[in-house]
Amino acid sequence: MMPEASAPLVDPEQAFKVDPKAEKEGSFLRQLSESSSRNSMEWSDLTFSIKDKKILDRVTGGVSAGEMACILGPSGAGKSTLLNILAGRMNTAGAGCSFSGTLSMGGAVVKPVDVRSSIAYVMQEDALPAMTTPRELLEMSAMLRLNGEDISPAKVQEQVTHLLQDLRLEKCADTYVGSALFKGISGGEKKRTSVGVELITKPKMIFLDEPLSGLDSYAAWTVMQVCKDLASHGCAVLCTIHQPSSEIFEMFDKCICLAEGRTVYCGSVNDVGSYMGRVGLPVSKQHNPADHLLFTVQRLSKTDLEEFTESWVKEESNIVLPPIQQKREGQNGKVPSAPSHVSRKAFSTQLSFLVSRELKETFRNKIGLFFRFVVTGVMGCLFAAIFAGVGDQDDLRSHFGAVCNLMIGVMFGSAQPLLLQFPLERPIFLREYAANMYGVIPYFLAKTIVEAPMSFLTSLETFLISYWIMGLQGNFIYLVLVAWALSMAAASTALMVGCSVANAQSAQELAPLMFVPQILFTGIFVSIQLIPQALRWMQYLCALKYAVNLSAIIELKDTQFGPELLKSQSIIQTKLVSMLGCWWGFSWVSACLL
Repeated sequence: MMPEASAPLVDPEQAFKVDPKAEKEGSFLRQLSESSSRNSMEWSDLTFSIKDKKILDRVTGGVSAGEMACILGPSGAGKSTLLNILAGRMNTAGAGCSFSGTLSMGGAVVKPVDVRSSIAYVMQEDALPAMTTPRELLEMSAMLRLNGEDISPAKVQEQVTHLLQDLRLEKCADTYVGSALFKGISGGEKKRTSVGVELITKPKMIFLDEPLSGLDSYAAWTVMQVCKDLASHGCAVLCTIHQPSSEIFEMFDKCICLAEGRTVYCGSVNDVGSYMGRVGLPVSKQHNPADHLLFTVQRLSKTDLEEFTESWVKEESNIVLPPIQQKREGQNGKVPSAPSHVSRKAFSTQLSFLVSRELKETFRNKIGLFFRFVVTGVMGCLFAAIFAGVGDQDDLRSHFGAVCNLMIGVMFGSAQPLLLQFPLERPIFLREYAANMYGVIPYFLAKTIVEAPMSFLTSLETFLISYWIMGLQGNFIYLVLVAWALSMAAASTALMVGCSVANAQSAQELAPLMFVPQILFTGIFVSIQLIPQALRWMQYLCALKYAVNLSAIIELKDTQFGPELLKSQSIIQTKLVSMLGCWWGFSWVSACLL
């Protein structure tokens, strides 16, 4: 006899229901509801084009406080463009751009850039540091973005704890976020963490760009359930959705459908079926209304799509009144003030948090840290084996070559870790910089502060391995300090290369252009005097040249024929000292200026 099927362990409808006891004791969402100003956003006839290519064409819609709305549409319909414009994340006044239309928030007509600080924006990609935890991310976001009494340590801890509970992140609160190389929290937990990072500021609205990308059905459902909870506590939620399931589509209060850059429907989710029936395209009982609507707008010809759009325009008053008109009718001449801009915290506060996070990212990444020192050690052993005893022989050319190769190894060893760092962290920096958490200078200065001791240790390791085996004769401390300075210059150059491109592949392709010429000007392969006069000046832009010259002076000036070799390589001590300032300026300022 077959056993009876057991009842489900957890009722999906109850899994994310807010605990009344938690509500009573101080849920973060309850605090959000109390602090909400019940704002709404409305837009009418938004038109946006770039270089005569129209992306949005007279788009109209709106989202109210306590409402969760979705923007549907096929690929290329303008969903993300509309969301970015509404969130103030797109430059509508750039070269070749044309923008028109009316945007209002809380009844006040505003410019898109004016609402940026009042809207929490969650990007499609979960741009979060891999070696930090959800709790640490929420704490840092709170400390750098909140003002007044909310930034006291006790208050921040209380709010973060409540928010972690409301977002169902208690179990993974102290687990690393992870990345493609390091296993961490799940995709749904990452998305909820991204929501929490923005939600900690108690925003009036929250916009999400494709929040369900890469998530399985249950993870997607949990993310949208959190968004539904936000809406139920007075926060206006607007997100772009490519193709929602029936369960997720039913969670939304309003549906805004775009096709070819135009609004083809804007109204209640519950009215989609009845509207499609009125225009002669009824939804089958077995079909998802969202799928049917998307399939319809994609299979219609351009002429039929125009007729479909005009049908919605004619029936617009029966589905939803023009939102801006509603607001204007209810204003009675009182226009709320536009949102105010939130200023950044003090420079020292930004720097301290960034240095702390950079240290955690460095030392928690044990694999990267291990390989950095292992590679340095292996290269040091290789150089030591090849040039063993070269300092005790009379072959000055080999002696000079040993010093040059040590410095070349230091340069590439320091440049490689930093070369790909910024391209990989670029989405994180853009998100946090756009949220006004910190400025450019403290960000790069924090990286320099953390990189300096790491560079010193790797330089020290190189000479601890090679100095005595090679039989070098120069001052050990001076050689280490020269290698350290070169290491910082190489790291700054690598960071500059990484900042100048948009992805890691471009940084790798551009790196030889920055580092190979430096080897050519060391004097190893060709004497400086033989380089054409038109190109000889480039030696003064090469940090490696200064390091080689300094180390050669330290190592060879007291040998029997050392002065002759230095002269043949155009290494003049007085001239070198006069140009040393250029090197230090290049090494320490290049990254910070970016």
